[in-house]
Amino acid sequence: MHCKRCGKAIGTDRGICPFCGAMLSSEQMEIYKKDKKASLQRAELLTEKYGNQRVYYEPNKSNENKLIVLFITLGIAVILAILVLIIVININHR
Repeated sequence: MHCKRCGKAIGTDRGICPFCGAMLSSEQMEIYKKDKKASLQRAELLTEKYGNQRVYYEPNKSNENKLIVLFITLGIAVILAILVLIIVININHR
C-alpha cells in the first residue's frame, strides 16, 4: 500500500504514514482494519493451539554440525588448491 500524500510504500500494520504523518484514506483504512483483524485471528489460533504455555525454539544441532563440516571441507579444499598452484608454478620455473 502507498501513502496518498507522499507516495511512499507503507505497510498495512499502521493507520498513519511513518514518513509524512498523513492518515490513511478510508479505502486504505478498510484494508488496514481487515489485515489487523486477520492478524489478531492468527494470534488467537496460535494461542488456542499452544494454550498459555511458552513455546521455545531450539536450533537443530545437526544443522550447526553440517555447517562446521562444510567450512572445514572448504578450507581444506582451498589449502590443497594453493599447494597445487605452488607446485605447478615451481615446476614451470625450472
